[in-house]
Amino acid sequence: MLSKISYMALAQIFFAFTSVVSILVLPKLLSLESFGYYQLFIFFANYVELLHFGLSDGIYLRYGGRRFESILKRTLKSQIYAMEILYALECLIIFFAVYTFSFDKRLFLYIAISGAITVPRSFLYNLLQSINEIKKSIVVLLIERIFVLSSIAIVYFVDFDKARFLIFSFIFARFISFAYICFLCRDVFKAKTTPFVKSLFYIFKNMRIGIRLTISTLCNIFLIFIARSMIAWKFSVIVFGKISLVLSLLNFALFFINAFSAILFPILRNKSANEQNEIFKILDDGLSAIFIFLFLFAYPMQILLALWLPKYADALHYMPIIFAIFLCEGKTLLLTNSYFKALRKERQMLRVNLIILTLFSIFIMLAVVVSDDLFIIMFCLFLSLFLKYVALSRELAKFINSVNFYNIGTDFFCSVCFVFLSRAAGEAYSFCLAAAMFIFLFALKRKNLIRLFRFANTAEFK
Repeated sequence: MLSKISYMALAQIFFAFTSVVSILVLPKLLSLESFGYYQLFIFFANYVELLHFGLSDGIYLRYGGRRFESILKRTLKSQIYAMEILYALECLIIFFAVYTFSFDKRLFLYIAISGAITVPRSFLYNLLQSINEIKKSIVVLLIERIFVLSSIAIVYFVDFDKARFLIFSFIFARFISFAYICFLCRDVFKAKTTPFVKSLFYIFKNMRIGIRLTISTLCNIFLIFIARSMIAWKFSVIVFGKISLVLSLLNFALFFINAFSAILFPILRNKSANEQNEIFKILDDGLSAIFIFLFLFAYPMQILLALWLPKYADALHYMPIIFAIFLCEGKTLLLTNSYFKALRKERQMLRVNLIILTLFSIFIMLAVVVSDDLFIIMFCLFLSLFLKYVALSRELAKFINSVNFYNIGTDFFCSVCFVFLSRAAGEAYSFCLAAAMFIFLFALKRKNLIRLFRFANTAEFK
């Protein structure tokens, strides 16, 4: 029988396929204007769920590792209704605040409708993940992705507005997945509603718990957003579009990692301090070797994407930096963030994220003003994200004793060598370097790699 981690891995392969189709096929099917319109909708639709002001994240943190039977369901029902009312008020305030500006009001309506479905769906989805109902949460996403993939196949034969057809299909897919997750959590809706005053107490309690995690998530989003905005300001829209493609590939890969982080969190909540330390050592050693192994795919991916999308070929030369960012951000999401949440140290995580965001904003602005070299700007993004990884690891070392700064130094050395050899000598040489580094790390850490695969298969590490 497959473990939850193995089940998630198989599901993520399918999700990866749908994401690749969306990123690489839609630019071929849509005009530049239609693709931009659809991407704008997707951008806001994916982030509108953050308007819960920490309520969903509070549920995720508070109930992590608990059983569904032990949760007071009537309080959840009241919070879902209150969250929908709050979201409706937020939409009205935003609409009237920007009404005098020139914007597409229909697009705003599409985003608002999508959000009305996404916000409560996010609440219930986080609930399923926090109580370790991973397989059920995967099916929810699977239903949505199947509908989205079907709409992409159909759009080839559509003669009318393809962008709006995809938007309607996206909203419909979200609605179907929301209906299914409501069915899974039907006991919540069958429960009696908590009195209004009492429900407010639970709402503010969960918001107070979750808002730190929500703001930390926003800090991560803003790091990439600021870099993209500075590139758009300094260079042309065409350059911005090309860089956005490779950053979209990065976001997709990080979404993949974040899914495994969601599994790890409830597992860690039910482990002792000694077991948490042991799991950290296994993951830290094993993930370093795995991410270095993934460096081998940078050069082949660059060649294949250049053949498929020749207009973006020059931007694909930054693929080594994207893979280096993937290493530090991947370990940040899977290791440090998971442990901060499991140890309930969101305040410390938020403080580090805010400091790094402030420093990065100054750093990237100086880089953009001083340099006209896009490579330097992208490398500054990598340095800032790696600095965040180091700072979070240093803070985490106060609470667990298995943080290995030697591993962090190895990760940085391998990443920098890979990026600069690719820049100076070419991608073929960096490919050979990545192969040599992986062989060395595999020989050095093979025992923990074996233990990592055993942990992935059974969720046990002995």
